[in-house]
Amino acid sequence: MSEITVQEAKEITAAEIENLAMRNREPEWMTRIRYKALEAFERAPHRDPIISEDELLRFIAKPEISGVPENIESLDDLPPEMKALLDRLGISEVEQKYIAGLAVQTDTGVIYNEFLKEWEKKGLIVLPTEEAVKKYPDIVKRHFLRLFEAGENKLTAYHTAVWNGGIFLYVKEGLKVPFPLHLFFLIQESALAQAPHIIIIAEPNSEFHLIEGCTAPILVRHSLHLDMTEAYLGEGVKAQLTVLQNWPEYVHTRPMTRARIGKGARFINTTVGLGTGRSNIANPRYWVDENGYVELNGIILGQKDWYVDLGGEMYLQGRGAAGINASKAVIMDESTVITRGIIRAEAPKTKGHISCDALLMSDRATMETYPGLVSKVEDAELSHEAAIGKIREEELFYLMSRGLSEEKATQLIVKGFLEPMLKDIPMEFLVEIRKIIELAVSGGM
Repeated sequence: MSEITVQEAKEITAAEIENLAMRNREPEWMTRIRYKALEAFERAPHRDPIISEDELLRFIAKPEISGVPENIESLDDLPPEMKALLDRLGISEVEQKYIAGLAVQTDTGVIYNEFLKEWEKKGLIVLPTEEAVKKYPDIVKRHFLRLFEAGENKLTAYHTAVWNGGIFLYVKEGLKVPFPLHLFFLIQESALAQAPHIIIIAEPNSEFHLIEGCTAPILVRHSLHLDMTEAYLGEGVKAQLTVLQNWPEYVHTRPMTRARIGKGARFINTTVGLGTGRSNIANPRYWVDENGYVELNGIILGQKDWYVDLGGEMYLQGRGAAGINASKAVIMDESTVITRGIIRAEAPKTKGHISCDALLMSDRATMETYPGLVSKVEDAELSHEAAIGKIREEELFYLMSRGLSEEKATQLIVKGFLEPMLKDIPMEFLVEIRKIIELAVSGGM
């Protein structure tokens, strides 16, 4: 495809804004935000190390990827290698249709939505973001893009202009949701989003566990996926966010997450990246108030020639605030994994720790870690540790002497290495995660 200019990309984006505004019947104030972001796009800096500005403009002009069939009407239409992978994972036919993007609603989805409608009366609101914009405009207005500036860079500006899909989660004061919220169905109902926008608002002393499945659809035709999450956690909130990523290898992903953690609130964010796509670059930011606590757990599986660069900045702004940034990576083939964690202590009696562990499965695999500890006070306690190594020969020898093949022994060691971070993930997801790890280690992916 011939080169396109920024002006041509803006014209294409403007047409997309008009289509979104009409399709969603969105209020004028949201459409104005989109157009303001479009104007910022031209001036915004481009800082992506993998996708050049020219490539970004080409993505905007033609976001589809080649090699994916135009019309997928049944599982038989899937490319053979995709169908074979789903079969090897032991995924049921119903779930395969979801993952392939063939089904946007099943009987289970209908039941799930009726169930959520009952909980809405108690103060739990879970809606596609487009619906929340119309149904709860005042709440959305107060929170939409409060933790981001559209003009920070070209990707944030483009996301703001064309965002579509995503989830709006609101938990009223004191409400303790006794079950995990699985947003797989709602993500599907929000269409095959290229740029979903997620807003989480938890009022004081509420509790919830949100599980976001980014495994679907494997046939998403956009080769650049930009999701943005804004979380606002009030005083005393106890929140968990579990994100499961298994993107196809032709997709570049740029997850953008930011959260404010209120006084005495606890936020545990676990991301399992079993398929991070061709490249995955993220730099989440967290602002932590007095006696607040944030824990980031990252599990990364690097394969083929993938490039994963995960940052994470914590600002311990209140007295007694604390944070942990921990990651475990299994790196194979010629993949590159980079972890960057920064903890900034800005108040007395704050504590922070960064931990990076990596298991190299290939001589061609690369791991880099860059911990950053910054203190503006005298009595902060900040620390970091990193360990990068290969599977020890004596471990393999021992397991093989007990009757395991080298492949099974290797799988067992890798799963044991990752298992401590999987403790809060429901069993139905654990089964699939373990199968993916087994297949990846044995070269079956």
